[in-house]
Amino acid sequence: TCHHSSQEKHRCHFGPCPPCHQPCQKVLEKCGHLCPISCHDQALVKQTGRHQLSGPWEQPAEPAFIQTALPCPPCQVPIPVECLGKHEVSPLPCHAVGPYSCKRLCGRMLNCQNHTCTKECHKVTEVDGCPGRHKAGPECLQCEEGCSKSRPAGCPHPCVLPCHPGKCPPCVQMLRIKCHCKITNLYVECRKITTADVSEKNLLSCCKNQCPKELPCGHRCKEMCHPGECPYNCNQKVKLRCPCKRIKRELPCNKIRGNQVSVECDAACKEMKRKASEIKEAEANAALEEEKRRQQAELEAFENRLKGRRKKNRKRDEVAVQLSPWQKYKSYLFPVCGVVVAVLVWYICHHAD
Repeated sequence: TCHHSSQEKHRCHFGPCPPCHQPCQKVLEKCGHLCPISCHDQALVKQTGRHQLSGPWEQPAEPAFIQTALPCPPCQVPIPVECLGKHEVSPLPCHAVGPYSCKRLCGRMLNCQNHTCTKECHKVTEVDGCPGRHKAGPECLQCEEGCSKSRPAGCPHPCVLPCHPGKCPPCVQMLRIKCHCKITNLYVECRKITTADVSEKNLLSCCKNQCPKELPCGHRCKEMCHPGECPYNCNQKVKLRCPCKRIKRELPCNKIRGNQVSVECDAACKEMKRKASEIKEAEANAALEEEKRRQQAELEAFENRLKGRRKKNRKRDEVAVQLSPWQKYKSYLFPVCGVVVAVLVWYICHHAD
């Protein structure tokens, strides 16, 4: 017999009645649902462990079954349950209902507002009464990365703050830049350079010194350190003379370069030029006369030397015609006579002894 008040109708038979196949319908204690499986008050259960075999020679006994009431199985009624991180709602068996993780990444936005929590689905405590599925709680990870936001154009320095929400603070580090002259190093706050417009940047890059560049006219640029090409309006005073160099005037370089002014000779210059020309012509004539006199003197001296040589040659010829034999051979006779006298003296002295 089972707990059902009425039995299923079946034909008359010998032996015990077949087991009841009606749904159990007992109220489960933990959840209050009804047990949906077939009646299990008189289930046949195989007995085990009745007799321990002594050895392999002993034959096992036939299995024995007994009728007994089995407990109701765990409730399988599907219950919709939300995961810990509130990502999804899934149906779970009634007996397994409880907090569970869907194994997804948490994905809630961290306080830095730049990264999300990468922990596996977990319970999140709502803070400040602001419920939501996207805001991180105290159980979420804390962002430990540095600030990765893009820097303003021209700023080479990283943000000094860790990963943070909102805009980065202005960069107050000093930036070394070259002035427009490319000679002096200037140190300017980075934020001033990155936020300045073109005119402000030109002012910040000025070293306040005179431009060292040379203009095409050869003078130094008078402007203060500036960008781009130098303005070609040289106002330096330049001395300008007339063609004869007598008259001298000081005029701006740009007017002289543009052929806007010129200094011409006056009447006095022309008179001085005429007198100088006459003096030069007179000096040239005097030099020419002096050159002629010098050449004439050299010619006369040459002729005199030539006449003297002719007279000497004539006298030498006359003396050669009048020479006597003694004069011709005296240069040979003196040595010969000396040798003969020496031989005689030697001979006399030798025989006298």
